[in-house]
Order: sequence, then structure tokens, then C-alpha cells
Amino acid sequence: MNIFQKLFTKASVPNKNNLFFSSGSIQPTREGEGLLRAYQDVGWWHAVNFMIALELSGVKWTLFDVSKREKPKQIYKHRILDVLHGANPFQTSNEIMALDSIYMEGVGESFWALNFNALDEPSEIVLPYPQKMSVIPDKNFPFVKGYVYGTGVDAIPFTVNEIIHFKYPNPLNQYRGLGQAQAIGINLDAEENTDKWVNQFFYNSARPDGVIQFDYNLADEQFDKLNRQWNEKYKGVTKAHQVALLEGGGKYIQVQNSIKDMDFPNLKQKNRDVILGIEGMPQSILGISENVNKANAEAGDYQFARRIIKPRLDWKLAKLNEQFIPKFKGTQNLQLGYEEVVPETIDQKRELAESGMRAGYLTINEARKLRGLDALQNGDVLLVPLNLIPTKPESLNTPIQINPTNEQPIEEETPVKGFNPEQKKEIWNRYALKTQREEDVFKRKFHDVWSKQSREISDYYSTNGKLPDLNDEDTAKQFEPVIELVYHDAFEGAV
Repeated sequence: MNIFQKLFTKASVPNKNNLFFSSGSIQPTREGEGLLRAYQDVGWWHAVNFMIALELSGVKWTLFDVSKREKPKQIYKHRILDVLHGANPFQTSNEIMALDSIYMEGVGESFWALNFNALDEPSEIVLPYPQKMSVIPDKNFPFVKGYVYGTGVDAIPFTVNEIIHFKYPNPLNQYRGLGQAQAIGINLDAEENTDKWVNQFFYNSARPDGVIQFDYNLADEQFDKLNRQWNEKYKGVTKAHQVALLEGGGKYIQVQNSIKDMDFPNLKQKNRDVILGIEGMPQSILGISENVNKANAEAGDYQFARRIIKPRLDWKLAKLNEQFIPKFKGTQNLQLGYEEVVPETIDQKRELAESGMRAGYLTINEARKLRGLDALQNGDVLLVPLNLIPTKPESLNTPIQINPTNEQPIEEETPVKGFNPEQKKEIWNRYALKTQREEDVFKRKFHDVWSKQSREISDYYSTNGKLPDLNDEDTAKQFEPVIELVYHDAFEGAV
């Protein structure tokens, strides 16, 4: 039977019941489906998890042959990558990863149901509703015997081979996961109830801030008239917070506190901070401008990728390498990975570009690429450092002489503060080598400028029949990087 038929033909509506091992005991509205429903009911929870899901959905899986550990070979075409990037005919891999993330944050677990082809290898991935999936424990703890989807006559069994169970640690139940939403269920309820209370407050439901209490019962005619007048005068947002004035006498009774008295702004900010805090979400990622500047906004981007996205991908990757890869034949030496998701900050890129170019392991164009700049025509060259002269280990001082015929040592000679002839020769040779490198750099630059001007003059003369007027200042500026490099090396050598 096809995996879609098994999962969604009989049991298309999520069921709150969860056999064998439930995901935890908290408030009734935040069990199973209620935890997932918070994603659509609580604004800040939705915003935080949507950003995480959106970022995780863009993961680019990679595959390597690690039979040679010192030099892994990347594989660009394989059945494993086809399944991960193809998911199933009805959902893209982006949708699968996003939904998987929402399940993981909500209930702390996600189940990948695998559909196998004729070769007995996975060909599709489907995500069942996690709150409907039950785990059947084996007699040997903590092994798993199987899984059951749904309950009663609609229950569908799965073998261990058909399911990959991703879960976050649950200290009270090692068979099930524990999500972030379960840890802050009270705060999620408080946030949702706050919004409902405020919404009901403004909708008013024909209720002003106070009422007039009578000491006697009204006749039916009087009640109908009063009810009609009440709705006409006080029902609706634009008529809220008025005091009802009724004929016949009565006394005023305050029936509720104002929003100001309830201090909802501080309550909502507290709930927001709890939600952001449990996920480790920087405020700048959600567009919150409180205490945010360019520097900590860039730091927030780095923290989001480094502390939120990357650990979740690593968690997913470990399970895939252990339980997904072995389901394919001939994959003993294969290992999954993903393209790096942690962006380098602007300062890191600048420092890497500058140090790499000066140290001679990055070309000019490679350094410009790190800074997001266009390549130069003659920029694919290395600028070799010219001031790296190694020192010799031997001492430069004259050693103490001992008179072989007399036990009394002769007078110590004054240490020579200088270099011996061999050292001088070696230093001169290295200095000559340094200047030769400088000369080579200038020669290459002269050649480039000369070739460029030659082409420009030839093209101009062919078109106009006369020589162009060359701009000496522009020509001189082309030598500035080389001159600055020589000055910089000379300064560092002197220091």
C-alpha cells in the first residue's frame, strides 16, 4: 500500500489521543494538537517559528565519499540527494523541512515516514501528524518495537525501518520528544488569552464600563425597551467605555478594570520576551528595533545562524547519517552534510581579505570577492610579502677564549655588536632578493599599464587617425597599490 494511502485515507483528521506514551501532561489546551495550534493562535510564537522554519527550509544537502578521510570526495548526483531534495510528488523539500521544524519546536518530535521502491530503498518522504503517532516500546528499554498511526479501527502499524523518529530530549519519557512550546505552555496561553480579552474588550458585546442597578424587577415591556436602547447606544467599538444612564433611578456599579489597570503592555512584552528567550531569538531578526543598531543587528544575524539554525541542522544531520543513509545499498563510505549556513560578519570578511592579500595566500581578486567587489582585469595575482627574513640561531658574539698553557683565563674580549662576514653576506643576499621581488612587481605593473595604453592608443588612432591625449594622473594612480605595498613592507621591516 502506498504511504499516502496508509496515512491519510482512513485517518485524515488529527486525533488528540496518543496511545502508549504521550508527549507530556500540561494544560488541556496545550496537549498534542493544542501545542501545534499555538503556531496559528499566538502571534509571537508564530513569528519566531516561521523565521526558523523558513531558514531551515533552504538547507542544501551535500554528500561525500569519505573512504579517504584525508581527502573526501563530494558526490553531486545520488539517489540519497534525489530523495532529500525531492521529498514527494505533492510537497517540496522546502515544505517538508519547514513543517518538520514547526513540529519539532511545537511538540519536540517529527516522524519521517519512508515510502520504499522496488529496490527496497527510500523513494519518498512523508510527514505524519506527530500527535497521532504512538511509539510501541520494546521489552528491552529503550528499544522500539514499532509505531502506530491513529487509534482504534483506523490505527496503522509501521515497522521501525519505515519511520525515522527525530526528537528533542525528554527527561521524563525517552520514547517521546519535548518541544519548546511545552516548556512555555502557560506563557503561550497567557499571550493568547490576553489578546482574546483585549479583542473582547473592544468588541464590547454591548457592555459599557459600568451598569445601573435597579432595586426592583422590570416589566417585559420595560425590559425590551431598555434592551433596545442599550444596543443602540452602547454596543460596538465606537461606543465603548460609556456609562449607561437609565430612567427610574439606580446606582452606578463598576464592572471591570480598564486596560491600563490590567497593565497589558508589560504583560505582553513579558510573554514576548519569554517566547524569544526560549528559542534564543535575537530581536533584530524579527524587526524589533528596541536597543538595536547596525553592530548588534549584524551580531544578531550571526547568532541566529550560529546558535539556532546550525545546531538544529547538526541534530538532524546526525540522525540522517545514522538511520537514513544505511537504508540505501552500497553507502558504507557515504556521509551527508550541508552547505554552510553561518555568515561571516563584515569585519571578519574585511580582516580576512586584507590579511590574506598581504600574507600572499589570496589574490587581489579573491580578496575583492570576499568584500563583495568586482574583479579587476589584472587582479588574479598574488602580492608576495617582501619582508620575511628568517634569523640564524648562532650567536653573534665572540666566545670566551681559554689559554691552553695557563690555567688563568685570558681577559674576555668585548662582545662584537654586529654581524660577521657570512651573516652580512646572507642578509645582503636576502635584501637583494627582496628588492628583486619589488622590481618584479613593478615590472609586471609596468607591463600591464604599457599593454593597456598600447591597445588604447592603437584603437584610438585606428578610429580617429590621430594620437589620443593620455591622462598622466590616471596613469600614476595605477601604480599606487604597488607603491603602497613597498612602503608598507619597508615600514614593517624597519619596525
